[in-house]
Amino acid sequence: MDTTSKIVGALGVGLVLVLAPPVLAAEEPLEPRALFLAVRARGELVTDGRLDEPAWAEAPVLSAFTQSFPVPGAAPSEKTEVRLLYDDANLYVGITAFDSQPEAIHQGLGRRDAIPASDVVRVMIDSLRDRTTGYVFSINAGGTLEDGRLTDDLTLSTDWDGMWEGSAVVTNVGWTAEMRLPLRMLRFPTASEQRWGFHVRREIARTQEQLDSVVIPREANALVSRFGDLRGLRDIQHRSQLTLLPYVASRLTAQSFAPGGGERRLVPSVDVGLDLQANLTSDLSLTATVNPDFGQVEADRLLVNLGTAEVFFPEKRPFFLEGVELFLPVGAENGRAAQTLFYSRRIGLETPVLGAAKLTGTVREGLQVSLLDAVVMGAVNPHPDREPPDGRYQFHPRRPFHFAPNSSLPTEVQSPTNYLAGVMRAELAPGVRTGAMITSVNPLTQDRRETKGGQGAAVDFSLRNPDGAYVLLGQVDGSRVTGLVPEGVRLRDGTLLRSGDVGFGTYLKGGKLGGQPWRTTLTYQLATPRLDLSPAGFQPVQNEQDASAHLQYGYSDGWGPFAELWLGVKGHSRWSADGRGLGLYKSAMLTIDATFPDSSNFWCESGADGRRQDLREIDGYGVAFERPTFLYVICGAVTNRARPLSFSAVGYVDRTFNQGATLGQVGSSLELGVTWRPLPRFQTQFQAGHEATQDGPRWVEALGPDRHLFAQLTPRFLSFTLRQLVVITPRLTLQAYAQLLSGYGHYGPFFLGVAPPRGFLRLSDLVPTDTQTDPSFHTSALNLNLVARWEYRLGSTLFLVYSRAQEEPSDLEGAVASRSLLPRALLSGPGTDTLLLKANIAW
Repeated sequence: MDTTSKIVGALGVGLVLVLAPPVLAAEEPLEPRALFLAVRARGELVTDGRLDEPAWAEAPVLSAFTQSFPVPGAAPSEKTEVRLLYDDANLYVGITAFDSQPEAIHQGLGRRDAIPASDVVRVMIDSLRDRTTGYVFSINAGGTLEDGRLTDDLTLSTDWDGMWEGSAVVTNVGWTAEMRLPLRMLRFPTASEQRWGFHVRREIARTQEQLDSVVIPREANALVSRFGDLRGLRDIQHRSQLTLLPYVASRLTAQSFAPGGGERRLVPSVDVGLDLQANLTSDLSLTATVNPDFGQVEADRLLVNLGTAEVFFPEKRPFFLEGVELFLPVGAENGRAAQTLFYSRRIGLETPVLGAAKLTGTVREGLQVSLLDAVVMGAVNPHPDREPPDGRYQFHPRRPFHFAPNSSLPTEVQSPTNYLAGVMRAELAPGVRTGAMITSVNPLTQDRRETKGGQGAAVDFSLRNPDGAYVLLGQVDGSRVTGLVPEGVRLRDGTLLRSGDVGFGTYLKGGKLGGQPWRTTLTYQLATPRLDLSPAGFQPVQNEQDASAHLQYGYSDGWGPFAELWLGVKGHSRWSADGRGLGLYKSAMLTIDATFPDSSNFWCESGADGRRQDLREIDGYGVAFERPTFLYVICGAVTNRARPLSFSAVGYVDRTFNQGATLGQVGSSLELGVTWRPLPRFQTQFQAGHEATQDGPRWVEALGPDRHLFAQLTPRFLSFTLRQLVVITPRLTLQAYAQLLSGYGHYGPFFLGVAPPRGFLRLSDLVPTDTQTDPSFHTSALNLNLVARWEYRLGSTLFLVYSRAQEEPSDLEGAVASRSLLPRALLSGPGTDTLLLKANIAW
């Protein structure tokens, strides 16, 4: 079928697919499942990447690989062989990746869990045989390791870390990889012979081929459910094992608090703690930590949030990443959803974590559970006003494993608080899953300071047809808040929230999410005014309903010059959930997503946003404030990452219409990135961004019950980010991260608006006014991390970390009026330098 015929066919049936509800199509015949056979190993095996032990010659060979990309079902350009051995403690995987051009094999080295674009093999195991969850173990031709967990059939999280070994060797006929996977890592049922789901994928960087043991084309909305079978594992028993990882971390911190740098104080400190991992049964594990230290974790991205919703930051702390996939809500994207019950960044955000424990496993076939409990508790400086500063070392029961001068302790901390989260996931039938989750945040003492707490609960479901193309999933949730002041708290939209208040929410997503050429996605979300999941979860907005429809037409197996191309049209609408049914937002947009044969990608979205009202702009009054209508275009592109030099770019442009106090203006932002890998062991990434967006007048302050001050806000920001990686060996890496943010926000001209609470304020109602208020600001900040990481034996690691955090002085003369994008006296501002030496050992 030529391109013209495809487009004509799209126009002919597109409207029918939009109006007709998605129904389960007749089941398409799936590819026959690959059969892997494992045999017991004879003799000792050394994981050196060379399959030269006699046992490997006796192992059955599977070599029937098929292209999944770029041409699904086509014969691969290179041959691949897989062999499997096992003993009482380990599963061994040996892969021979033949290559007619061994000199062209990409062997890029990277740090653990960050394989660069290169030649890779991935081993995927569904040891519970639930066709929904699994493990992924990856190794590239340079020997870099990566692992992760699969949930919901195809959602991959690389946050999980297992203790396993792998090596790779390039030969004159290709390359070989050898993995030793301890059985204690895997959850599996008790049986005389195991039957697991098993899949192997090979990626060839120079040809962009994806070779699979069972073909899984890109348009397939499924992965684990298509795995082949692994048989032959007989008489393997789960061995209970306890792994202890004690650590000691020594810091030397230099702090300056006064503007201009001021006197610097040297503060030494020592922390001790313990991580624990225990396999209680073959499918139930316990993970615990006491006084966890995360000093080696990269700093969060610097930004200035000028919006009315909280910004989501990804979790980076190892303990909370373990097993987090079970807590992700159905339909989550990038680790979050609009109503996320459990957001681990809440724990230890302001106060250190004293201890935490997590129990995860399968209590019966098809039923998985996880329970997490954490306590945060911190000590305060008993003499904050003492001069000279209190340099005594004292024992503090609320922070017993931290040894530092009293002067380094904060003057105020959150009340000791317990965080509890539990989740249950069950597979009722093939493709039919349901789950339930609870969260609870409770202060442990009645301090004079109020501490917000609360409970959350949700049930969810996921329905998929056999090939994963048709999906319906959803969640219903509720919340109850505690610990608020007696008079309650006024939310940004004007809702009064009191202790004991209950709220509800839901979201639904369904349609034809896989297959080709047509895809249809429908979504709906509801958050009632008093829904508040924030004590333990992430919920950026409430008092809102949201509905959208996205229709796409395209092909994943080639369309003209493209390896993959999808065209779409999308409609989006929001309105309030407080009974007023206020229209908050309407938009229509066109989308395009294209992948070229060399894996370069281009995407673009253009649309119009109109009929906008904002209930959160005027903080706490419930006034529906009109926002300007605008047109926008946002596009991005990424070149082939397997090349020594690759580029990325994201550009945004919008144009507002003349509406009252809003003049027609153009806003824009641009982010450019470059990745340079001149050698397999060396990688440099640099990003530069400029933001010059605008959105009409913004609320400044209330001048009375119905009088409000507004001003045109002109923000301008520059950001530069550098990441440097040097891989000495796969277990010894040097990393550098630096980000510089600088910019300003200028307010003016100013306007006066009059609207009663829960009223409506149009842009045309704003009138110019004079004021002495000027909230304009100038800001600059610097974050720097240098990390040397050495895994000197399996599971045992030594870190040497230097970090610097610097801010511009807040009282510089002329700073408010400055409209310079350059930093102003940044290096003389208050800052903190820290040198950390941390070591742990796995017992």
